[in-house]
Formats: sequence, structure tokens, C-alpha cells
Amino acid sequence: MKRKRHGSLFVLLLVAFVLMCMQGNVMAANEGFFIQNYLPKELKEKLKVSLEMRYRLEARDDFDFNQNADDTDTFHLLRTRLMLDANLSESIRAFVQLQDSRIWDSLPANRWSITFRDEFDVRQAYVDFKVKEISEALTLRLGRQELSYGDQRLVGAFDWSNVTQSFDAIKLIYTDKKYSIDAFLSEKVNIDRANPNNWYDDNEGFHGVYATYKGLDKHLIDLYYLYRNTSEPVAFGPSGSRKLNESTVGLRFKGDKVNNFDYTLESAFQFGKFGSQDIRAHALITGAGYTFSSIPWTPRLGFEWDFASGDKDSTDNERNTFDNLWPTNHLFYGYIDLVSLQNINAYDLRLSLNPTKKLTLQGDYWQFYLDETTDAAYNAARGQLRAANQRVASGYLGSEADFLLKYAFNKNINLLGGYSHFFAGTFLARTGANDDANFFYLQSLLKF
Repeated sequence: MKRKRHGSLFVLLLVAFVLMCMQGNVMAANEGFFIQNYLPKELKEKLKVSLEMRYRLEARDDFDFNQNADDTDTFHLLRTRLMLDANLSESIRAFVQLQDSRIWDSLPANRWSITFRDEFDVRQAYVDFKVKEISEALTLRLGRQELSYGDQRLVGAFDWSNVTQSFDAIKLIYTDKKYSIDAFLSEKVNIDRANPNNWYDDNEGFHGVYATYKGLDKHLIDLYYLYRNTSEPVAFGPSGSRKLNESTVGLRFKGDKVNNFDYTLESAFQFGKFGSQDIRAHALITGAGYTFSSIPWTPRLGFEWDFASGDKDSTDNERNTFDNLWPTNHLFYGYIDLVSLQNINAYDLRLSLNPTKKLTLQGDYWQFYLDETTDAAYNAARGQLRAANQRVASGYLGSEADFLLKYAFNKNINLLGGYSHFFAGTFLARTGANDDANFFYLQSLLKF
């Protein structure tokens, strides 16, 4: 009976969504329906209010590569956010984001996962102070906030997640026409369903400086230093669990719309201590694309290669596994989320089309190889997908085909749908279950 009631709730949400779509032309003519437009005039300049509701249906099959296990799951996710943004004075701004994340009609393993469920908590709550005494371009931000830099490969908001991530931080922000520089001290916020979310249980420090130069036309140059320190052991595959004292230095060069070309080059190196082991790890990201602007549907064809080092020998005095830190991995390495930027060689061929201004179609084909078979395969959550096996000569993890559809109905409604199929490779076949995996999803995002 419980699943039947949940099914009825889904039907109600679907009917409500269809009714909103039927009103789309009216809302588009009025530039959308937004709470902000209905605030009293005296409040509009000082306070911004917005509401966001995101519903997603997910269907997962054989994510453990074992069709004999009863793990096929279809479930519903609902994430609701209320944002309040207040200008308290010329120099002081306050921002609060409340978030409620729910899941239903799922297997117990997903139903209680902190990836999907966190009922009513504070995701962001910070205050900005303009430090005009030093510079008009300088801001001090105190409180719970997102950290999101570059392409989000190492530090991101992880917005695909039903719960996402945030940090309790002190951050200095400098922004002018040519430069933007952030310097921050932070602690990762942990999801706690029984109590308000907090950082002090694990006490993991994450600090850094991220600088961007914007002085070159259609280009960005990023230079960064990130430092991660843990008081509790963290796991890295066959290297085991140890306390971490780790630095990451990196450089990113990005060009966009340069004679219809776009390209990215990013390199990062890690050093420090993993228990008694020295850390020596690195990553390299390269990608390029060309947009055929004179052809109908303006197709873009792109290629990407992502490399992150793996550990050659877990028993020696060095850890070579690259640490993916706190990324938004869903944007990269296949939408089924079976791969992260750790011990991997990943190759992607992408074609995207825009039949209309509102509609985007995208197809990807990925090939995945482990850098070292003596190290584990790691999923998008940076946990072990499959343990290391020195006796397996082939590091071919598998391939993945992704198909994506995006439709911006109007300023209030965005739709997303996709299907992914993972073809299990030789490494999986020689180390255990190796059935193909499937992923299907439909999502609606409503903003008011």
C-alpha cells in the first residue's frame, strides 16, 4: 500500500507539471512567474526571494554489474530550496539557502543514503562584508557556502546530487576586470539526518587559494593551491586508510569561441603525506571542440582525454593515487557515475546539437582504462568500484554511451532527460561480475 500511495503522489506531481506546461505561453509572455515580482516595493531593492523545486525519476539497473543480484531500482527524488538574499547596508549582504531533500519508492540501500535524503537543513548561510577601507574589489565572506572553481573537476557544488555539498568557511574574494582571487579556510559540512548538518564530527580541513586571470580575450588562466588535512583516516583503495596531509597545485588554460573553437588544458600535481607514505600523484585534462555555426542545428564536435595517476605499489613508501578532492564528477567521465578522476585514462567523443534555442541534444561515447591494475577502479563518489588485481594484465574498464536531452520551456521550467549504458570491459570480466549497467532519468526544474 505504501508504494501505491507514493505512486499516486508521483501522478499528482506529473499532472501539476503538465498543467504548468499548458500555461507556459502565458508565463513566457509575462517573463515568467517569480516571487520577487510580488514583494512590496520597499522590499524589492533590499531583499531577493526565490523558490526552486526539482523532481527527478531515476531507474538504475546492474550498477554492481551483477544481473543475478536484486538491485534494480526505480525511485523518485524531490529537492526543494528557498533562497533569501538581503542587502543589509551598502557594505553588508546576507544570504540563506534552506534545502529539503527527499526520496521515495526506493530500495533500502538508496532510501537511507545521505546522497539522496536530508530533510530540511541549512545548505548555505553566509554574510558578505565589503572591505572598502582596503579596496572596492575586496569582500570577506563568513559562513556556510558553496565552493566551486574552474570546471568543478576538483572543487564543485555537486548540484546533480539530491543533497549536494557545502563548506563552513572564511573566504576573501577579490574581483576586478582582469583578476579574481579567492583565499579560503574551510571545513566540509557533513550530512546528519538526525541533527543539523555540521563539520565538527570529522574535523577535516580544506583550504586554498584560487586565482583567475581574465585579461586575454576569450581566454581564462587559472592558478590554484589546495590543501586537505584530516584528523581521521581516509581510504585510498589498496593503500588502506590513513590520515592525510595533502597539497594540490594546478594550472588551467581555457579558451572559448575562438574562431568557433573551444579548448581546455588543466594539469595538477599532488604532494604531502598519507600516513607515513609520501604522496606523488598527478592529473592531466585536455579537451577541444569545434562548433559548426553555419550548419543547421549548430553541431559541436568535441574530444576529451582525462588522466589521473594510480598507485603502482601499495606496499611501498609512496601513494600515487590522485585525490579527486570535492568535485562535481557527474559533469564528466560518463553520466552513469561509475568513474572519477582517480587511476584512470578516459577518452570521450561528444556531439551536441541545438535544433532550437530551447532544445539541446547530446551524445557521448567514452572509453575507460585504468592507469594501474595494481590500484582500484574508483566511482564518482571516489569509493572503490572494483578492487585492484595485480594478476589482470588488461586495464580496460569498459565503455559508456550517454544520450541527453535538455529543454528550457521558459524562465520557470527546465526539463532534462537521459539514458546511459555501460559496457563492462576486460578488467571487470576478469575480476568478478561483469554485466552491463543501465541508467535512465527524467527531471523537471521549477524556479519561482
